[in-house]
Amino acid sequence: MTTESPTPELSYEKPLPPVLELTKPFWDGCREGVLQIQFCNICDLPWFPPAEACPRCLQDDWEWRPISGHGTVWSWIRMWQKYFPGWSPDEYPYTVALIKLEEGPYMYSTLVEIEDQDVSCDLAVEVDFRKVNDEITLPVFRPAST
Repeated sequence: MTTESPTPELSYEKPLPPVLELTKPFWDGCREGVLQIQFCNICDLPWFPPAEACPRCLQDDWEWRPISGHGTVWSWIRMWQKYFPGWSPDEYPYTVALIKLEEGPYMYSTLVEIEDQDVSCDLAVEVDFRKVNDEITLPVFRPAST
C-alpha cells in the first residue's frame, strides 16, 4: 500500500471530509496505511460508515479493528461533470465505486489504475492510500494484484 503526497507547489483544493472525534481513528489509520472499521464487541458486527452504536444490537460497546483492505466492486459511476471546484481538466473523467468490503460493509471510494472499459461488477479490488495533507490520507481502490 502506498501513500503518495500531493504536488508540493499545489494545495489540495477538493472538498474533504471533516475529522470528527468519532471518525478520527479511521483517518489516523489511513495516514498509517491501515484501513480499519468499527466492530461491535457484543455481536461482532463490522460496520461502515462510523456510528456511535452498533446498527444491529444498538450497543455502544465497539472498537476499531484493521481489515484486509480487499473487496469487490458492487456498482460504479463514471464522473464526467465537474460538480465541485478543485479538479483540473486532466482529472476527468474519474470513477467512483461502491465497494463491498471482504468483511461485509460497503464503502464509497475512487477507483484508480484502471480503464473505464475494464471496470465490472464483482471486480476484485484492494485499498491504496493517497495523502492529500497532514491530516487526511484518502483510501482509494485499485484492481487487486492477485
